[in-house]
Amino acid sequence: MQTDTPPRTIPISGRISEEDYEFLMQYRISGKVTASEKLRHLATFFRQYHESMQSYGECLNELQRSMEPFTKSLKSLENESNHHSELLDRLLSFSAEMSANLITARIPSGTDEGISYLRSLEERLFRMTLQQLEGILRMGLTRESPTFNPQLLHGKLSTVKELVDIISSRASNNLSQKETL
Repeated sequence: MQTDTPPRTIPISGRISEEDYEFLMQYRISGKVTASEKLRHLATFFRQYHESMQSYGECLNELQRSMEPFTKSLKSLENESNHHSELLDRLLSFSAEMSANLITARIPSGTDEGISYLRSLEERLFRMTLQQLEGILRMGLTRESPTFNPQLLHGKLSTVKELVDIISSRASNNLSQKETL
């Protein structure tokens, strides 16, 4: 029969500012009442938080959790107002995914390995960015974009079109120059 023994604890002593103490005592932490209980909880939380930043999935989960107050407020307002912003949904998801990729990136030591890893990371992030851009451009296909301001994308995509035209033109020129050589 196995018994669950509580983890061994080590007493520590230290001083914190009065302001930090007041904050700690006023802050509600899942049933913790005393300063000792709250400090133990905070130390555990801090350790788990930093350990979770090692893998992409756990890091992404932590980042989404940190955005939860905004996301809940956004969804409540969307529900109350009967409006929805596909753009904000996309940007929330994209920012968390991009950040998780960067936070969990571990560049190997050594120039060759480091450069190879960075090329791979750069390609992955570029692909994610292009997918995001394509999704945003698709929002401009209809008269009204799926955003809180239905006119948000009107007149804003002409610069993107101009840039794409310039890139396409240069690519065509480079291709025709290679063919004549």
